[in-house]
Amino acid sequence: MTAGSPDSSSSTLNLVYKYAREADKASLFNHASMAHNNALFFSSLCPGTTEIPEVLASYITGSFSSIDSLRETFIATAAAMFGPGFVWLVKQNSGPTLAEQNLAILTTYIAGSPYPRAHFRKQSRDMNTESTNITKRMSAADVAAAGQHAGSFGLNSANAPNLAPGGVELEVLLGVSTWEHVWILDHGVDGKRRYLEALWNRIDWDVVNKRAVWNKRSGQTRYSRPIQSY
Repeated sequence: MTAGSPDSSSSTLNLVYKYAREADKASLFNHASMAHNNALFFSSLCPGTTEIPEVLASYITGSFSSIDSLRETFIATAAAMFGPGFVWLVKQNSGPTLAEQNLAILTTYIAGSPYPRAHFRKQSRDMNTESTNITKRMSAADVAAAGQHAGSFGLNSANAPNLAPGGVELEVLLGVSTWEHVWILDHGVDGKRRYLEALWNRIDWDVVNKRAVWNKRSGQTRYSRPIQSY
C-alpha cells in the first residue's frame, strides 16, 4: 500500500501517527496499526518462561498490589472483551515522580491503537457541555498549523507532546491479541481464557522490561529504550 510512495520506508508506527487523522486514509491506518500491534504481540512471546525483572516487578506491585493481581486482572479484562482486539499493559508518564508513573491496562478493538498520538481529533468546543454535532475533519491547513511550535515551554512549544486533549504520555509494554483466529483452533470455541492463561506463561518479560524508561526507587534511571520501529 505504500510501495513507490514517500511512505515506503516508514515504520508502521509512524504510519499510524501520520494517518490517524485522515479519514480517506483509514484503510492504510488500519493495516499499519494491525501490523504494528501484531508485531509487538508476537515479539513479546518466547518458548519458555522468564522471570519478571526486579524494577518492573516493583512497578507491578505498586500499581496492582501483586504480580498475581496483575495476571488475574489482565486475563479477566482480555477474556471479557466482546469482539476482536488487543489488551495492553502500559506505563503512564503523567509526571516526573514515581507516583505519576503507574502501570495500567487498556483495551482496543479491531485495529485500534493504544498510542495517545493516534487519538487526536479536532473539536472546536467542549463536547462535555455540547449536544450538537459540531466536530469536523481537520483540513490540510489545520494539520500544518498543528505542526507549528513556539518557545521552549508550554503546550505550544517544540518540546510539548503531540497528544489528544486530556491524553497522557505512555509507553506500551505488552500487547496481547484477543482475535478469535489466534486461539479458537487450538483451544476451542470456549477456550479463550485457557488461551490467555497458557499465553501468560510464554511472555518474555525481558523484552517487556526493555520497552520503557524505568526509575529505581532511588530515582535513578535504570533503562532507556526508544519505542520500537516496527
